Amino acid sequence: MSQKTEEKKILTENTDMPITSSDSVYGKRYVGAKELITLFVTGEVNKFNLEGYLSYFMLNVFGLDSRIIAAFALATLAWDLINDSIFAYIVDRTRTRFGKFKPWAFATIGPYAIACIALWVTPLFIGDQNWGPLSWQKIAIYCVISILKETIGTLYTCAVNGLNSTYTPSIDDKAALIALDNIGDFQKVPSYVMVVMLDLAAVGAIGMSVENVYIFMGAGTLIVSFLGMFIRLLVIKERVVQVEEKPKLIDGMRNFFGNRLQVILTLTQILGAFGNVGGPFSNMFWLDVMGSASLQVVCGVPAAPLTYISYMYLPRLRKKFSMKQLWFIAHAVPEIGWIVAFIVGFNNLDNMWIMIPALMFHEICFSSVYSIEKTIPQLMEQEIIDYGEWKTGKRTEAMTSFISSLATKIVSQIQNAVSTAVVSFIGYEAGVGAVQSTRTKQAIFAMYSVVPILCGALGYIPMFFYNLDDKTRTIMYHELTERRNNIIKKSQENAIADGTKSNEEV
Repeated sequence: MSQKTEEKKILTENTDMPITSSDSVYGKRYVGAKELITLFVTGEVNKFNLEGYLSYFMLNVFGLDSRIIAAFALATLAWDLINDSIFAYIVDRTRTRFGKFKPWAFATIGPYAIACIALWVTPLFIGDQNWGPLSWQKIAIYCVISILKETIGTLYTCAVNGLNSTYTPSIDDKAALIALDNIGDFQKVPSYVMVVMLDLAAVGAIGMSVENVYIFMGAGTLIVSFLGMFIRLLVIKERVVQVEEKPKLIDGMRNFFGNRLQVILTLTQILGAFGNVGGPFSNMFWLDVMGSASLQVVCGVPAAPLTYISYMYLPRLRKKFSMKQLWFIAHAVPEIGWIVAFIVGFNNLDNMWIMIPALMFHEICFSSVYSIEKTIPQLMEQEIIDYGEWKTGKRTEAMTSFISSLATKIVSQIQNAVSTAVVSFIGYEAGVGAVQSTRTKQAIFAMYSVVPILCGALGYIPMFFYNLDDKTRTIMYHELTERRNNIIKKSQENAIADGTKSNEEV
């Protein structure tokens, strides 16, 4: 056996990376059946949360004043700026035999889970205190738990998001994994169960109050979600080779601002984040406008098959359209559905024969591009990280993610604060079972449907300048493959040299 063949055998046995740059970076598959099954199952389980109900829960069950929630959302921005940057720098410099991200994910998943669950179960322990919406005790509890959740969650999210980008170096492999991770629409299951239980509790059909339904479902879904993620962390592997040199803080800044694609995507996310203003109004719409949370399930029935069918034509769409074109399609189609539903339903909020078909139309529009919306943005983000590594020779996923997410988070927090504050201006009556005026219902419907579209419309502008053609993409991945193989080879040669030296000394 020749020396070259022997080296190739050693590399094959010790790494999942391709051997030479001539090997296809598109066709090769790195993730085995065990990991694929784990990624699919835990990907669906990890979506078991009711985060969208949290604002409504804090307002109507925990009983906190909306102005306090809005003020605290703005106050956390300063803290985010400090802890996010520190954690991103630490993670990017991490080098262990277990990987760059897995150790941090394991270290934070437990504390983060406890902090998240604590927000939901707190009313069980303060229910008999008769504290008002502006009581200092209630405000203190909310602030302490939220700060812990935000701080630990920053490191956890940084580790998990970074880990997602290191499963495989193949872009086609990444596309398949992202699609697999999102193909099931099981994230709606907790919401469907939730709305049915809320309606049953409201009429006294189950031995549980509406308040306790929120607590039980909110905490229960989080427990299932974090157990699923823990199993994923045990099984998955990091396969993207990290450069041996630990990046400095300035390297992360240069990698971000020197990557034109990253800047474009971040500007798109920042401007698009102004559309998050509608978040807190989702539950208000179904519960206070439509009058039945279960109607959300009914309106989604005709569109449900499209969610899965959309994955059948996704590969063809990827061949026919560019990433940029698919991004526009994924954003424009659901918004057209909302505009039609709003025009039809604004003056017919009490007419279910009009409202339900209008909302069904929006759901059909959304589900028809579900696979695109779930896959393409994530694929673009991972492609951009690889592009930055190709241009600079350094991989700073955590710092890049920090800068882009911080900017988006600032806008989102401001939007959340504004939308929460808007609640008091539209005459909303807080409290489970409260009756809203027609004017308030129309305002809630507008804030839930078309106002987010108008606020986030500027996000389309930067995406017009996004461009990464197939030729450049192919060159990029072949050169990255060669670089990573050289890193592996050098590392193994150093290890062999160190071993030889030790034997000679002995």
